Amino acid sequence: MEPRIQYAKTKDGVSIAFWTLGEGMPLVVAPMIPWSHIQREWQWPGYRAFYERLMRGRKLVRYDSRGSGLSDRDVTDFSLEAHLLDLDAVVDRLGLERFALFATISGGPVALAYAARHPQRLSHLLLWAAYARASDYFGLPQTKAMRKLRDEDWETYTETLGHASTGWSEPEEARRMAAHYRHSTKQETAQAIYREMERFDVSDMLGKVESPTLVMHPDRAPYPTVDLARSLASGIPDARLVVLEDSPLMPWV
Repeated sequence: MEPRIQYAKTKDGVSIAFWTLGEGMPLVVAPMIPWSHIQREWQWPGYRAFYERLMRGRKLVRYDSRGSGLSDRDVTDFSLEAHLLDLDAVVDRLGLERFALFATISGGPVALAYAARHPQRLSHLLLWAAYARASDYFGLPQTKAMRKLRDEDWETYTETLGHASTGWSEPEEARRMAAHYRHSTKQETAQAIYREMERFDVSDMLGKVESPTLVMHPDRAPYPTVDLARSLASGIPDARLVVLEDSPLMPWV
């Protein structure tokens, strides 16, 4: 049975889609902005198995960010503050007083900013291939090359991103991931979101993160680099870095 899709309204009037499953201490899985579609993810065996592992003994919460998936697509504000409103809307709608937060790659700055501002609400922070300063990530040669492709050839861009996400030895999974990316958002929306995300910088907030933090870096990830993971972990007072051997970029692959 698929999870029941519900909606929370942000303070700026955006409807955010989310679902919950399981019972126990809440674990909120933040979206990998802008690649999020909570209904299609559950229909994908790899994603579903990942979520089923996470929800053992926990209440799992998953939501789509603005402009993506089943959340409002007709949105113009994709700032860091706006994405924080998305998270606020969901946890407030559910009345979560304390919860753990999991974020992947581009969801990292939002999760870190939330952790710094709301230390009393987070029990743990889990970061996968994340970064604090977007320029460190988008300044990498690989991501610079992908930016040009994203703007000029959406089909080739999503196919290439699909292979980078799953590994080049899994063509079927890569094609499926590419289709997932295209269903998550439109090219024009992705371009608008990336223009904002490329300016995100929460590096000055790292010292304010009080919750125990696990920084996970998959060693098969083409980007971000392990140096970014080390830098991130070193800036958070109660952080531990784990480099995961023979692990692809995405945790659900």
